[in-house]
Amino acid sequence: MTGNQIRQAFLDFFMERGHKVVRSSSLVPHNDPTILFTNAGMNQFKDYFLGNQVPAFSTAVTSQKVMRAGGKHNDLENVGRTDRHHTFFEMLGNFSFGDYFKKEAILYAWEFLTRTLELDPERLAVSVFYDDHEAYQLWADVVGIPAERIAKLGEKDNFWSMGDTGPCGPCSEIHYRLYPLKEGRNPKQSLEADDGSHLEIWNLVFMQFNRDASGQLHPLPKPSIDTGMGLERIASVVQGFNNNYDTDLLKPLVDEIADRAEYRLYSRHEGDVSCRVIADHIRASVFLIHDGVNPSNEGRGYVLRRIIRRAARHGKELGLKPGFFAELVQFFAQLMSKAYPELLESSGYVQILLAQEERRFDSTLTQGMKILGELVDKVEKQGPKFAPGEEIFKLYDTYGFPPDLAQDILEDRGIVFDRAGYEVAMKEQRDRAKNAQENREGELKVGQAYVALAQSKGKQYQFVGYQQPHTQSSILAVLKGGQEVTGFEEGEEVELLLSKNPFYAEGGGQVGDQGEILGGGFKLKVTETRSPLPGLALSKGKVISGALGAMDPRQVEALVDLDRRRKIEANHTATHLLQAALRTVVGDHVKQAGSLVNEEKLRFDFSHYAAVSAEELREVELLVNRMILSNEPVEAQVMDYDQAILTGAMAIFGEKYGDLVRVVRAGSSSKEFCGGCHTSRTGNIGLIKILSEQAVASGIRRIEAVTRERAFEVVQHSQMALESIAKRLKVGLDQVPDRVAQVLETAKDQEKNLEELQKRLGRIEAEKALAQVKETNGVRYLGLSQVSGDLKGLAESYLEQLGSGVLMLSKVEDGKVSVLLGVTKDLTSRFKANDWVKELAPLIEGRGGGKPDFAQCGGTKPEGLQAFEAGVLGKLGG
Repeated sequence: MTGNQIRQAFLDFFMERGHKVVRSSSLVPHNDPTILFTNAGMNQFKDYFLGNQVPAFSTAVTSQKVMRAGGKHNDLENVGRTDRHHTFFEMLGNFSFGDYFKKEAILYAWEFLTRTLELDPERLAVSVFYDDHEAYQLWADVVGIPAERIAKLGEKDNFWSMGDTGPCGPCSEIHYRLYPLKEGRNPKQSLEADDGSHLEIWNLVFMQFNRDASGQLHPLPKPSIDTGMGLERIASVVQGFNNNYDTDLLKPLVDEIADRAEYRLYSRHEGDVSCRVIADHIRASVFLIHDGVNPSNEGRGYVLRRIIRRAARHGKELGLKPGFFAELVQFFAQLMSKAYPELLESSGYVQILLAQEERRFDSTLTQGMKILGELVDKVEKQGPKFAPGEEIFKLYDTYGFPPDLAQDILEDRGIVFDRAGYEVAMKEQRDRAKNAQENREGELKVGQAYVALAQSKGKQYQFVGYQQPHTQSSILAVLKGGQEVTGFEEGEEVELLLSKNPFYAEGGGQVGDQGEILGGGFKLKVTETRSPLPGLALSKGKVISGALGAMDPRQVEALVDLDRRRKIEANHTATHLLQAALRTVVGDHVKQAGSLVNEEKLRFDFSHYAAVSAEELREVELLVNRMILSNEPVEAQVMDYDQAILTGAMAIFGEKYGDLVRVVRAGSSSKEFCGGCHTSRTGNIGLIKILSEQAVASGIRRIEAVTRERAFEVVQHSQMALESIAKRLKVGLDQVPDRVAQVLETAKDQEKNLEELQKRLGRIEAEKALAQVKETNGVRYLGLSQVSGDLKGLAESYLEQLGSGVLMLSKVEDGKVSVLLGVTKDLTSRFKANDWVKELAPLIEGRGGGKPDFAQCGGTKPEGLQAFEAGVLGKLGG
């Protein structure tokens, strides 16, 4: 079976047994800052396991994209050197949220492995948690595995926890015997000794406890199942290989890399490692960039940059030229197109971004060579010939400079490379990264009051704000300080859950609605609307007047601030039109990477590898305004996710979508997944005016713009400014650009003339000043006080006339002292202006610095000037 067939067989197997097939989530975790990347199949179901959200289905099956190259789960340094470590891989998993438990999970796993994949049952062995008697009995008595193939292991190997507290439970691992058993051992003893004869292929987690802060385990009311099996790993077993890189998921890529490098595989260990590293890293890079991660110097972007640079370094070792990594994108996208056809769509943009990053790395490598050369010179001068490991680590960490290359260069110069010091510095960095990740980790627990509301009253809640911004409703719940209460008093801040809610909750880049809620005896001003859980929105505000008692009627009138909403709607629809125009003008690689839509403006972040030119921006703005003028209808439709994709609707980086999605069509130009509020026709936007375009990260640009009245105000202000300039220049509006250019050219010429006149005057003044030159110990000295003008400019003229000597210029303005010392080049070996300034500046209560030939300082004590000059003369021996 191929890797694609195994993946599909797994999904089909569990779908036939009632599981919901859930698409892989993005490698960028959705709404979960506790992890850097999606690192397990259960990540997208975390809220289900934590009790933050009521599951939309009771069982599920996925093939999840997974990334382990940062934070606690970091396999980067092992990739390529072992048979099975990867940065990117796919995790097959089946899940039960309070539905079936151990028996079914075990039987499903055994059936899939032995019947669907037809693995030899005699080569399978299992491990269970030593205290999990139920799992042991199921494997022994129900499945029929003999005792010599069941190992009881400890908490380290067979007990899983989400964190220090929270859901946890024993797990059972299924192992496949790859190599003959060690003499005298049975499979059970082999697993206990972890002697390498078996390969773990599937982990079944039985989530049945909740661990409290004291460490006590409490049974969960609804035990759950979370399983994980690496696709690449099970493919190696099914296809009869001892390493993942020989499977059809990776071997074509490894072969392609070797061919391009004209390298014969298996001829040299390090060469094989390089081919494997590049194969793994192109997979990770393409998927990460496709999911919205761009190279940068922090967070996810920094991990991606390290991956790209590591691949570039290994390419260099194979003799491949910069650009080779980017050139692999199309081959890989085609290889994965059956399972991930979307990679073909973004491959052009990914290739451009990788090529840029390779060029950047090539230049930093050059810079690193320069710094290493300076280190070599320093070591050779100081002796002994020993290069500190922390210095080499800085080169690696800052520039991605390969430590092995540094070691070769050092050893060629007879310098010892402090490998131990390097490893210490590396460990310290890993510890810092691990601690930073652990500091991020937490349960992200939503307040219990909100979870209880979702469970008890979620079905009574309905959002009606698309069509009914003003509606009659009733209060389902009142919360104060995150706790449900029975009423409120005037002046209090509370949150209300309404049965029919017209207020849009902040999400998808759109700010939440504001407005009013009017009851029989109170008025509440809504200042914020948020959604603590999917399908549940609460309106937060201050009680302006009146109160609500426990027994008072709950009927209310809910009124959205319609003027504000209409402005938001116009800005939101404008972002859709803006994206469509950018894809037309700049390229179809443009995808939304973030946005902010409020009543004042719109901010749109998008993927693009260079600044959008002024000409392109004008074209984009013109195109959006043409869409607005067409006054086409804006319509929303709820449809199946797959159907929406087939219609050409665009999804957003990193967003999590269900089976049904809302698609917004804005005229004939734009069709996007969107849950936000939009105007009814494009013409309601009135006008769009782009205010700015700038970079916000590598490969990400940002446009800010305004619409409606705000756009008109901007245009009007620009027009008034233009008319004012035309009036002052006494020309027509259409003549302003030429006249301004003419004025600037004239001003430039006049500045040159003025500069030349000033130089002439300076020389004349300098010639006059020569009469004041003193000679001390054979050195000519000129000291001038109350000098007007730029001291440095004047000093050049004076020193030129002086020929050889020392100069001191000073002036006092508004009680502040400025001093310049100048030394002609022939005397700088004897006299250093910068040293004198540092020493004498305290006499004028000042500070300063400079170079041996020119140094300046400023102070606040004019009366100290005489002592300052005396100090200079003293240095000359006068």
